[in-house]
Amino acid sequence: MLKRKKGFNIVTKSKRCKLLRNGFDLLETKKVYNDVVLWFFLVINEDPQGVVIPVSKDGGWRYYERKILGDEPEYEFPWDRFPSPLRRSAIRKAIGAWTSWHSSFVKWKNRPKRQKHHRPPKHPSSFNFSPSFDVGASKNDDGYSICLKILVKGQWKWIKFSYQAPPVSDEWVKGSPSVICKRKGAYITFPLEKYIPATGGAKKLMAADYYRVCGVDMDLNRHIAILSILEIDAKGQVCEIARHFINQTDHIKRRKRDLGLIATRMRSTGIVHKGFCSTRWQKISRREVSVARYFARRLVNFAHHYGACLIAFEHLGNLKPIKGKYSRLSNQKRAYWLKSKLFEQVRNIAYNDYGLLTLRVNPKDTSRQDPWGNLLWRGNDFPTSLLEYLDYQQGANYVATTGGYKAHSGLNAARNIGLKAIRRHRTNPTLLRRRGKP
Repeated sequence: MLKRKKGFNIVTKSKRCKLLRNGFDLLETKKVYNDVVLWFFLVINEDPQGVVIPVSKDGGWRYYERKILGDEPEYEFPWDRFPSPLRRSAIRKAIGAWTSWHSSFVKWKNRPKRQKHHRPPKHPSSFNFSPSFDVGASKNDDGYSICLKILVKGQWKWIKFSYQAPPVSDEWVKGSPSVICKRKGAYITFPLEKYIPATGGAKKLMAADYYRVCGVDMDLNRHIAILSILEIDAKGQVCEIARHFINQTDHIKRRKRDLGLIATRMRSTGIVHKGFCSTRWQKISRREVSVARYFARRLVNFAHHYGACLIAFEHLGNLKPIKGKYSRLSNQKRAYWLKSKLFEQVRNIAYNDYGLLTLRVNPKDTSRQDPWGNLLWRGNDFPTSLLEYLDYQQGANYVATTGGYKAHSGLNAARNIGLKAIRRHRTNPTLLRRRGKP
């Protein structure tokens, strides 16, 4: 994998590919691999000294590999002709498993008096790790096929497999793959790394005279995200470059339809057992994950297209669904989950692909004030008299002031979120109504 380089950061992600097994069973290799991990786990438990020694000083996996090698090994390794790359991978897995167990054991020893009756954590009796094929256990990877060293009826053989891979740019460097056996399918996962220029953090980026920020307001109803690209110059004048609305109406309809079908079936049967409507629940969960990635990709591509260096969100951490019918409560839970998942996906995609940073600001008054700090009227029909400007209808589509400012409520919030991000390192930035006019 990549080594550290001055002026650059290393970002990582994984690529999951469908593995075509061609009649070969990979479970035999997985079973032996986990047996080796368990054996080394017991060895480490007897002599944990090598865990704390760095690998550069012959500690870690090198420490325990020396115990089974040589003319007079300290431990007799039970498996003949086990590939050394798989053995070293198994040792690293065992070290991680033992470290996790040991930390739980230390917490149990230092537990408070009210937890004295708690039992200590037990040693695992088996593992279910996916084998990692390091250099020497895999070769001839051309992007569509790869040779893996697997166990076939008790013998280690090189077998060529084909896999279906999504497109990835050439700047990503592949690492050692892992094979995951899941139900009737098998997948091969590659870790990917690449260099991106170091940004120095949001403070350094916003210290420049000129930059662009993408403000994002997230909603639960029609639009999942409303975007506004703000540009600030050396004089502190801010102008809006572009805006974009990401619609989620179709997704909400499908979610409500499936939740309504589940609620109807619950009323008709009267019995909710384990696995009730599991197929439909899994369908809803998969769709939520897929939609979060799709919306995040659209948002990041828009910000990158207009040259934004920062993406600003509002910090919403205390959202709770209101009490109501089962289907309505479930819909709000998933809407709140999608909000938080969208931020996570945007943060990862923006930094890994384009080196863009994300931040969150205080949501106070982002919907109740205009970009110049004046209180807003909010409703679905614009007022015709001055007294009507005193009304504020929560969740309405439009906002306005007596000074003539009119806007969509989500767009107004997105502008305020972008301005709050700018105010962290600039004093009194002024949003221009039109370019060149305050």
